[in-house]
Amino acid sequence: MGLILKEPVDKEFQEIVEYIHVFDLDNRDLQQKQFIAAFLNNQLVGFARLREHAGFMELCSLGVVTSYRRKGVGKAIVEELIKSSKKNIYLVCIIPDYFNPFGFNIVNEFPISMQHKIDYCTKHLVVPQNYLVMFMDKQFP
Repeated sequence: MGLILKEPVDKEFQEIVEYIHVFDLDNRDLQQKQFIAAFLNNQLVGFARLREHAGFMELCSLGVVTSYRRKGVGKAIVEELIKSSKKNIYLVCIIPDYFNPFGFNIVNEFPISMQHKIDYCTKHLVVPQNYLVMFMDKQFP
């Protein structure tokens, strides 16, 4: 596919911020260094970030440009973020079946900051589905 994954530069980050608003994703505390962006032919086609919490990372703000969905872009981004994380990873989502193959599992007990994330999503990112917390236990040698 020729996909390039990298940290975005300033102009690319501004484009990501615009997509985050269009896609109605978590736009709190956006920091350029948190993101990995996917490019095809020098065009931004997807992005996501790892946000640091006390003792774990949160995978969030995953977005793929509509015309590039279902082509492996999101998968490549998630795999890269998992590989780069030095801590266990939580995420909040409405599509657990997407994240199961990566090794994430739905959990009912989680850090309070993830409850805050669910509260934020429920109030500001309203969807008909229920938000769930998923967890990946990174096994470090």
